[in-house]
Amino acid sequence: MPTNHWAAMRTEIFHVKTIRWVAVPISGIVVWYVLLLLGIASVGVLDSLCPAELMISGMCTAPWHAQVFDALVLLYTGLVSAGVVLIPAFLAPSHRFYVALAAYAVGACFAIYVATVGTMWAPFVMSAVSGSVALWLAASIWHGGSRSN
Repeated sequence: MPTNHWAAMRTEIFHVKTIRWVAVPISGIVVWYVLLLLGIASVGVLDSLCPAELMISGMCTAPWHAQVFDALVLLYTGLVSAGVVLIPAFLAPSHRFYVALAAYAVGACFAIYVATVGTMWAPFVMSAVSGSVALWLAASIWHGGSRSN
């Protein structure tokens, strides 16, 4: 009887680990989209704060609007960069630092692509800094000698 119990536990642990590994790449994509939607909602709130007389063809011409918009872009860029590195690594059942490193590498490639296609150099720098800080944090938490990290 005890042998069957242990076999069932091992099977259950295998299934939980499998689900967690499947969740790793999905979580990075979910973080990206959730923060994109929050950023869009934040811009909507920002636009609603614009006085009606300064709205021209749906664009706010208030002198403060462009700077606050740029700050929101940088804020959400930083949150996305850190989240895409840390959340998948947190969900990984093992090798968390290497998951964070892989997520950082993929995010860096995407950031380089976006920056070189357009003029998004300030968000690129923010992405590089926040992603690097997140990777450093992942290394300080999970890059020990233990296999479960």
